Amino acid sequence: MPLTEFQRILLATLAQSPNEERYLAGGAALHFSPNSARYSEDLGFFHDSEARVASAFAHDREVLERAAYNVAVELSLPGLGFVTK
Repeated sequence: MPLTEFQRILLATLAQSPNEERYLAGGAALHFSPNSARYSEDLGFFHDSEARVASAFAHDREVLERAAYNVAVELSLPGLGFVTK
């Protein structure tokens, strides 16, 4: 199973409020199958422009905070974002 239980719950939370500005890619998307032998330590969301990174993050942050997640920004770099547990 490549995704942790936390990652699965987080993705389910975000899926309740679709956002066409981002898409899941990278290892987490490639090895989404429960039978995959590869584990993913992050969720790689990709965007088509730097501006979309900012607007998608604002949207997703609001969704997660409404769902009682504590979202802390540890480092802010325009056009780049990370989600960690």
